[in-house]
Amino acid sequence: MVPRKPREKRINEITQAAIEVFLEKGYENTTMDAIAKKAGVSKGGLYHYFPSKDMVLIFANDKISEKVGEIMTSASECTSVKEGILHYMENYIRYWLEHPKETAFLFLSIAKMLEKPELLKYYQQYTADYMAFFEGAFTMGIQQGEFKEHNVRTSAITLMAALDGVLSYMIFDEGLILEDVVHHFEEKFITPIAI
Repeated sequence: MVPRKPREKRINEITQAAIEVFLEKGYENTTMDAIAKKAGVSKGGLYHYFPSKDMVLIFANDKISEKVGEIMTSASECTSVKEGILHYMENYIRYWLEHPKETAFLFLSIAKMLEKPELLKYYQQYTADYMAFFEGAFTMGIQQGEFKEHNVRTSAITLMAALDGVLSYMIFDEGLILEDVVHHFEEKFITPIAI
């Protein structure tokens, strides 16, 4: 008898297989059967973990987003707020550049979720968490005397948009170097508010 794999390991294998199938076939052409075959589980076994293709998509995004959460945690542990934000910027961009499969999956997921309001709720929560992280960081910077008083919501929104936007440019333009981009971001988003 073949020993059963631990639940978390099996879910991770299914998630990775799903990402590959979604990228290979696109969302519309991906079936639960194809995901099950790629993951090496029965179709019934797949339904034991995930009741629908939409749930697989959401869970795969959750797994990818865990890394972003880890970057937020490590940024929060930096000795200064400024260093924490710079740490976050560099590692966030680096993660997506070094994981092209996950980046492509993120873009595919966003496109699909814009069409399906029930899936869009996932990204709305992700964006709210992302916003809260930056608003909290900028607020802490003001409280600790690192930053001038300013509209922390504006800083959070513009920095979030710039980070997500620059990823596309860096994918298309190999002349954009991570260290230079982070330096430009520091000049634009940190230097003007630094004390």
